[in-house]
Amino acid sequence: MKDCVAIEAFVAYLRDSGYPDLCIDQRPDKENRQSKDIDAIAGPFAIEHTSISTFQNQQTQNDWFKKAMAKLASELPAPPYELVIYSDEYYPVKIGQDWSAIKNALKTWIAQESPKLADGEYDFNSLPGIPFALRVEKSSNGTHGIFFIRRHPEKNDSLPARIDEHLTTKEKIQKLLPYKKDGFITILLIEGNLSRNKMLHAFRLAFPDGLHPDLDEIWYVSTWGNHTGKFAKLSKWGGTKNDD
Repeated sequence: MKDCVAIEAFVAYLRDSGYPDLCIDQRPDKENRQSKDIDAIAGPFAIEHTSISTFQNQQTQNDWFKKAMAKLASELPAPPYELVIYSDEYYPVKIGQDWSAIKNALKTWIAQESPKLADGEYDFNSLPGIPFALRVEKSSNGTHGIFFIRRHPEKNDSLPARIDEHLTTKEKIQKLLPYKKDGFITILLIEGNLSRNKMLHAFRLAFPDGLHPDLDEIWYVSTWGNHTGKFAKLSKWGGTKNDD
């Protein structure tokens, strides 16, 4: 989400959670022409938003994947069933591969072979012209259409180090400190493509002693699966029970 969208949604969430008159009063980063500043002031809260990619080179991979599958679903008539196609490789797109040919091969398979499948789940280690494994789920009772999904890698050892580097080099926390001195409740709003508990675990590894004592609250908003748009307070490494 863009900064403005994420923060507006977050303020609306707080407004529905005990702050009925809360609204965005200032956007210091847009108003301050002298230096970088926080994203918003809303009532007693000073809010800074940032996004952390879940995996190394995630944005590049997202761009490649979107390019590889661009307009594929729109080039085919929507089938009278839900067809979900998973790539078991998070990085299926390789530089140098003929993605136009791969896309056409997949398009042909969807048009000619998927109608023959009964409802259910299927694993294909190889299909003609497609150099990576696919998992296919078909459901006549689902939302009609074709959907492409990549599975996340199970192991993600780089995330805690990247969280530390991201928040330090971009001075996300430091921008909030003057507002703490002025009496605001300082909030760091993190956005990422993981469930709340997985991101909390990564933060615990990145900052085992907790974040800067002048940072009052850490909130997380997920853009992953059915967790999308849900706000959760990470707190001082305390928090709620497992919500995976």
